[in-house]
Amino acid sequence: MTEYVSPSIANKEVNVFWNREKKLKVELTTPVNISLSPLKTIRDVPEPADPQDAKTNTDLAFKLLIYGALVLQAALIVTGYSVLVGYYEQFGIDTNELTLGTPTLLLHGYVNVFSGALTAASRVPIIGPALLASVFIGVAAAFIGLITKRLKAGVIVGLSTWIGFSMFLIFFAPAVGVQKGKGMGLEKFSEYTGLPQPNALESTHTVLTDKGNKIKGHLILADSKNTFLLVDRTVFKIDGTTGRVIRETELRAEEDTNSKK
Repeated sequence: MTEYVSPSIANKEVNVFWNREKKLKVELTTPVNISLSPLKTIRDVPEPADPQDAKTNTDLAFKLLIYGALVLQAALIVTGYSVLVGYYEQFGIDTNELTLGTPTLLLHGYVNVFSGALTAASRVPIIGPALLASVFIGVAAAFIGLITKRLKAGVIVGLSTWIGFSMFLIFFAPAVGVQKGKGMGLEKFSEYTGLPQPNALESTHTVLTDKGNKIKGHLILADSKNTFLLVDRTVFKIDGTTGRVIRETELRAEEDTNSKK
């Protein structure tokens, strides 16, 4: 059954819905944009250093190397000067008359220390060289112990052995070079003269004086100023520029005062 609706009632409902007194508010708003920032990669944080790890003091190592080189150079210079003073005094030569440079003093100091070390080591054929090498190893161990902290004993022993042995070889390297040069000189002497190669050579020198005289003897010293020549028991001091004989020094053996008593 169909329900009948009166037109007046329907119009009344429409009029109520569209009533002018009712106001419809419309609000315009800006749309909200939600953006996500790119994800940042989290880097791995380094692990804190282990306080038990070994550390090396490079500044201290550098200072020790510099101070050690200076002390060694000073010791060689003093040793070389002392050796030359004692040597030249035996021939009546004062060191104030000479021009002694640093290379000369270093060379004589090294030769003296090297000769003393070989003499001490040769007294015990096998143990002597080992003791000499152990001195260098001990110095290397002390150096490593000063510049490092918390280093294992086995590592110190290994490093000090290699460093000490290297220092030992460096110490003997100049002497090996001198012996090599000596052998080459003896070979050339035998080649030029046709004589058998000797173990050593003895040299004599002849100096022409300003008066035309020839003085032949053993050379004691020749520097940029003077030449000292030993003839029999007399030392001649000859000017290196003019050839003039400046001084003659006669040598004689002193008698032991204890033997007289």
